[in-house]
Amino acid sequence: MDKRNTKDIKKHWLRYISLTIVSCMAFLLLSCDESNRRDDDQVKSYYDISGFIEGQIVRMNNEQPKVSKTVSMDRETNHISDNKIDWKKELELFVQADINKPAYRLSYTTQKPDSLTTVYTVKQKEKQLPVHYLKVVLDSVYKVPLSINAVLKSENKLYKSEKNIQLNCAVNNNGSRIIAYSITGYQKLATMDKKPFDVKAKVLY
Repeated sequence: MDKRNTKDIKKHWLRYISLTIVSCMAFLLLSCDESNRRDDDQVKSYYDISGFIEGQIVRMNNEQPKVSKTVSMDRETNHISDNKIDWKKELELFVQADINKPAYRLSYTTQKPDSLTTVYTVKQKEKQLPVHYLKVVLDSVYKVPLSINAVLKSENKLYKSEKNIQLNCAVNNNGSRIIAYSITGYQKLATMDKKPFDVKAKVLY
């Protein structure tokens, strides 16, 4: 066999091996992507609060609406009016109300008082989970949230807290837009008295 044929054979095998590696990598990437899609579908056992709020965060950071807010804590009250708001930080507690986690898939009962209202309540044996109650009311035409209510609780030997959060939206053909939200509750350290707090905000476009 001459040198030219030997080189041709080597080139052929190198090309074959390269194509095989590329094909295997493409297959693995597609398999991983498909697996991720299945996982995403699997965890959406409940209404996608996180997806909705994250969409609102992007929109509000772009539009920069003004917020008129009253914050009461430990007998002190402050009034705030500003349009320079970090909405990711401002709405973080509402993102925490999301219950679409694989470990929570069987942790809540679901009730539908009517076709537009869904209520999720934590099961008795799962009381250690942070979200104890979640209610979502959808608009009758566009099927996007009109309101979201949730109760979040946390308790250990040193600390106890409860947060009741509510978010109200205006709905039109451009979707759902947050117009008001509130957070009420308390925090308590083992060595201190209970400290109630109350936040009420209106969003002005």
